[in-house]
Amino acid sequence: MKVTEQEKAKTRIKILEASVDVIIEKGFKSASMREIAKRAGVGDATIYNYFPSKEKLLYGYCEYIQQQVMESLQGIEDFHEYTLHEQLQQLVELQLEVWLPAREFLTEVFKLTYHSPTTGSLHLTKTRELYTLMVTDMLEAAIEAGEIPDQPYTELLPRLFWDYQTGLLAYWLKDDSEGFANTSQVINKSMDIVSSLLHQGLIGKSLDLISFLFRTHVMAGLGSLNFGQEGEENKVSKKRPFMQARGE
Repeated sequence: MKVTEQEKAKTRIKILEASVDVIIEKGFKSASMREIAKRAGVGDATIYNYFPSKEKLLYGYCEYIQQQVMESLQGIEDFHEYTLHEQLQQLVELQLEVWLPAREFLTEVFKLTYHSPTTGSLHLTKTRELYTLMVTDMLEAAIEAGEIPDQPYTELLPRLFWDYQTGLLAYWLKDDSEGFANTSQVINKSMDIVSSLLHQGLIGKSLDLISFLFRTHVMAGLGSLNFGQEGEENKVSKKRPFMQARGE
């Protein structure tokens, strides 16, 4: 009997979810593909049809997280009416919200990526593409609507935001404050700065500096920086729906 694509998708998710449980319990090194297959209720050989290696499985869950984030944002009916600041902050906060049940699993992702950055970068390609696609869409819609000016080095900004999100996740994993209050403070302060720079078209002009700040985890100390007022408000057109190309 031929397996449908829908059934394959369900099996893939079962394997990914089982991998989270096993890897959290035993750690990445000690977890075995056989045990993950058993936990998912699939055959030992079947799991390799979906994920040929444990590394593929680990990073496959990262891609799954990004797909969930994108679907959640697309499910917000009036998301395109949010300001760019609100959209980007929603994206950042949603990442943490979706990762929360698998927070310990994310720690294993960071450990493996730290010890094998080349492997991590390669396996994170699809995850990074999904993230940058969302940021690109938000920036382009904001520019089209006149909410922010056209940005220098626009093509580099989504990759910069990927670094920013990675830094926030790393900070969050170390945050032991009640309700992750410190992380919330970092997000609020850093997003205010990001919004101000985007409205002034300064991120591209200050690329080296901003990249350094985003790659390190010192956003909490940025509150004292003053980038001035945003100036006169531009007339803003209605933005197109999120993840919908112009003219559709």
